[in-house]
Amino acid sequence: MANLPVEPHTAVPARWSRVRLVRAAPGALALALFLALALGRGALGAAAAPLQGALALALLASIAAQPGVLARVRVTRLSAALAGILAVAALLRFWGLRFGLPYFEHPDEWAVADDALRMLRTGDYTPFSYTYPTLYTYMQTGVAAAHFIWGAGAGLYRTPADIDPVQFYVWARALTATLGVGAIALTFLAGRMLYGNAAGLLAAALIAVMPAVTGDSHYVTTDTPAMFFTLAAFLAIARLGGVTPQHTTSKEALAAPRSLLAPSFLSGFGVGLATAAKWNAGSLIIALLVAAVFAVQRPTFNVQRLMFNVLPTAFLGVLLGFTLGVPFWLRDLPRILTDLAGIIAHYRFEGHPGAESNQPALFYWWALTREGTLLAWVCLGGVILAFLRHQPADVLTLAVVVPALLQLTSVKVVFFRNAMPLLPFLCILAAALVVVAVEWLVARLATVVVQPADTRRSPMEVFVRRMAGSRTALLLIGALLLAAEPLAQAVHDEILRSRPTTRMLAGEWLEARLMDGERVWIEDNTLILASRLRAVGGEPAIRHEPSWYRDQGIRFVVVHLDRETGAAALTAFGEPAARFLRDGERHGPNLAIFDTGAPDVIVEPRTPSGATLGVGAIVLEGYRHPGQAQAGGALPLALFWRATRPLPLDYTVYVHLVDEAGNKVAQRDVPPLEGRRPTSGWAPGDLVRDDQDLFIPETVAPGVYRLLVGMYDATTMTPINDAGPIDLGTVDVER
Repeated sequence: MANLPVEPHTAVPARWSRVRLVRAAPGALALALFLALALGRGALGAAAAPLQGALALALLASIAAQPGVLARVRVTRLSAALAGILAVAALLRFWGLRFGLPYFEHPDEWAVADDALRMLRTGDYTPFSYTYPTLYTYMQTGVAAAHFIWGAGAGLYRTPADIDPVQFYVWARALTATLGVGAIALTFLAGRMLYGNAAGLLAAALIAVMPAVTGDSHYVTTDTPAMFFTLAAFLAIARLGGVTPQHTTSKEALAAPRSLLAPSFLSGFGVGLATAAKWNAGSLIIALLVAAVFAVQRPTFNVQRLMFNVLPTAFLGVLLGFTLGVPFWLRDLPRILTDLAGIIAHYRFEGHPGAESNQPALFYWWALTREGTLLAWVCLGGVILAFLRHQPADVLTLAVVVPALLQLTSVKVVFFRNAMPLLPFLCILAAALVVVAVEWLVARLATVVVQPADTRRSPMEVFVRRMAGSRTALLLIGALLLAAEPLAQAVHDEILRSRPTTRMLAGEWLEARLMDGERVWIEDNTLILASRLRAVGGEPAIRHEPSWYRDQGIRFVVVHLDRETGAAALTAFGEPAARFLRDGERHGPNLAIFDTGAPDVIVEPRTPSGATLGVGAIVLEGYRHPGQAQAGGALPLALFWRATRPLPLDYTVYVHLVDEAGNKVAQRDVPPLEGRRPTSGWAPGDLVRDDQDLFIPETVAPGVYRLLVGMYDATTMTPINDAGPIDLGTVDVER
């Protein structure tokens, strides 16, 4: 019995069932995902989205589990290192994209984003100005269109006019962040093309963590896009020049001239696009000319080929690339030239308060050291090495670096963000220097270890022996030393961006303490409050005494401390009720909120009335106005309403100023608290202060007039006064 043969086919069905199950899984999961998407929330309810996500992940896993799929994927150390660098870069750029919203901490974001929204809403694609070229604005118009389609599908928007700018800004910033990550990949490609894989990886790692670069990727501005398009153009330029990692051209290329029409056109096209992203990228034309000279040196320098083949084709590419990004340039050439002249005058002669320097070169050096002290010195060393070595890769890189640096340092207005397109090339030169230093060090260590040595070696000798052949280890140590400080600063900056700004905290503080319709004095561009509150002011708080705010029923005054003339100007306001300061812990302006001591509406002084509306549903308990006003000015008027029972409709308040004959000389028709607290929401017993300040036209003659108020149903124009308009006494109008 023990020697009975086993049927050979008994194990086969089980094995084949597992294989068939694995092979059938993608189809089954794809079908399940299709059904989940088709049924949607209507059938699956709240479980729809989690189920769809789980099925999508399972589908991807089942595809990866297919026999031979992973075997076809070749993962090298180079690709793994680059993937890790790009992952870190993406994290630093997409982390905190909602930074500051609904406030815009960057002063120039609106220039691109708002113009893109306007274009989508109006269909007018002519830019407001050409201070910035239009390529990125048009790209953001496409983002706005995609955002609108998404919002329409989510039930948020019906027309482009409905687009929520705050939600759109998140999408718009995501495009900048995407281009920022793309610039890291392009930096790797450029560094590898010029100096080899190690230099490419190191340059990509350095630019990935530079704090200024990661920070700029969070904004809807043109600097990061200009970096991306500059690098893309440079790759085409380097290919035209035929530069290789060995810093020279190959023997085959020297022996047989290649066709230069396609690379010439692509190089010019890239320069045109980069210039259409930001004007100062036009200096790439120098690098294009250098690459053209390199290109026609095969096998000997050919002037005719340069003048009648390479350069015309390249400039045709420049023209087409620029026209794609700035399509109205020929029609609007006078405006473009005028705006460019304005930019030049502003940067060179007029200046920009708070962003000026008599020594711009030192400013940019100082700013670079803030990115990383060691990194800055290595960048400088890389530039010096390129000048001294002056091989083709060095010359071509310097053809970008030198014009850009001269451009930045020849003006009095200094912004480090203008250096964004330059920074990848400094990192490439820094990486090239590190590679040269490591190769020299490896060679030196190799000479040490080949010398005779005792059989007994010290730990240091053992370490030297191991490091002698470890070029990778030395490069990794160099990368860590250079990237440590920038990475720490970049992470710190991202942590700050993830925190609420001072303005966000101040807004939350106010909204927790104020009722619907209450007024808050806000200085210019300080806070954006919820629509239920009324922001008034727009002027510095010190324009009025605290007593004036109390009379107006304004309890809180928000002061922008960075703009005030000094602490002495705020002495009359006493100690702030709250302060919201940066203190290196968050972004935003330094703010203080003062409590003016305005009395509670219940005890606030007023002239008693007792008049009723809506058959006693509303009582005008009292009112307050000064009894005199200037023609061309406003009459402060506070009305104190109390509800005695629920109101079915939303009523409108009217205020009339009439002469002796009953003719209206001034009028105001606005719902209570400007519609922020409609009467249908008043509960019995609610006491509401309603400020209905009345503007008096300049044409009103001096004299004594009567002030009348009441309410009416705006849909039927039916008054609800129980005894006609309520008389609030006389007003003496003066010139």
